[in-house]
Amino acid sequence: MKKTRRTSIIIFISALALLAMLYVISSLKSGYIWSETYVDDGEQPYDLSLFKSVLKSSVEEFEVLEGLYTDTSYLAATNTTLIFVAGYSIIDSSEVSLLARFAQNGNNVFLSSRSAGGILRSLDDCGVSPEKQLTKRIESEKVKLKSGSKSAEISFDVYNKPRIHPWIYISKLNCYDTLGEFEVNHDQYTNLVRKEWGEGEMIIHSTPMVFTNYHLRKESVFDYVNEIIPETKDEKLWYLEPGFEPDFYPSDDGPNITETPLKFILGQPALKWGWYLTLLLTVIYVMNSMRRKERSIPVLKLPENQNAAYLEMIYGLFRKEGNHKDIILSQTKLLQAYLKNKYGLNAYKPTQEFFQEASVKLKLDKNYIEQFFKKLERYKHNSTLNDADLIKIDKELTEFYLRCP
Repeated sequence: MKKTRRTSIIIFISALALLAMLYVISSLKSGYIWSETYVDDGEQPYDLSLFKSVLKSSVEEFEVLEGLYTDTSYLAATNTTLIFVAGYSIIDSSEVSLLARFAQNGNNVFLSSRSAGGILRSLDDCGVSPEKQLTKRIESEKVKLKSGSKSAEISFDVYNKPRIHPWIYISKLNCYDTLGEFEVNHDQYTNLVRKEWGEGEMIIHSTPMVFTNYHLRKESVFDYVNEIIPETKDEKLWYLEPGFEPDFYPSDDGPNITETPLKFILGQPALKWGWYLTLLLTVIYVMNSMRRKERSIPVLKLPENQNAAYLEMIYGLFRKEGNHKDIILSQTKLLQAYLKNKYGLNAYKPTQEFFQEASVKLKLDKNYIEQFFKKLERYKHNSTLNDADLIKIDKELTEFYLRCP
């Protein structure tokens, strides 16, 4: 009797642990990292891959620097521009000296970093006492960025919902020209300054989040970024890689988006595997205590389609903003992924062979499939779609999914 009771208690506790794990994993949604990662070849919301690709396509010559000391040939250049979105990276005084030397030869240097205060201190602190900070921060959900005639609103979003975030601004410095600012609660805070340096100039920016994938896709943000990036006279642009992928934030400026202890554990590789190992040992103990003679057959799960998950996220963003044409493009990509994964059909370039094969596999009339995809193609290129058109398209897509076996 006592043995049966002990076994029941162990099974109950194990079931609770497994349910807790499943709940946390499901609450993580698409698995995207909603923190400022600043990786220039990543696909996360706060990576820089979109910004880097736009820069590359905007100039005739685009050269990537892996570091300021790896190859110093850039120091001999003139009439060019160097861009470095550092994010949380620390730029030391020796690196600032190299960049200043580069600018002195008639080049432009654009630095965007949350550590702008350290850069200013190493470059020229305008005689401000070392006890005084050259940058400060203010917490807010959103900020409105302004420079020249361009403005854009950004926020630190987690799962598409804004969170309180510490925004870095630059103290008033009389030896720098103010080029831009951001607005919080109707107050203005400097975030973009310039200083002539030799025959070139140094431009310091303290809001690197504006260059991330999540925000740069917005037209207002794109126009703002285009306004603050200096032009290069020689059609050559140097791009310095961030070289820093934070596993944790080096100061309390870093946002903490942990909502539960278990979510924090699953967000750290070492703790995550420790948690999995604990669950595994618990399950083994329960199985051994019950002395089962039969082993359950494991259920194999297909790998998650990350492309489809990413399209779902982008589709949700565009629906929220009312971008009907972009919604249709996202829905089309989702349909193509669905047909590819479930039926092995390549719907990216529909041909007569595709319509014939789809008719057999989907058990639908060939003419119906052909007319459906032609209609969908027209919708994709229609820039005058309204809410009524979108509802009609949704109904037709829903009907198509329902008719698929």
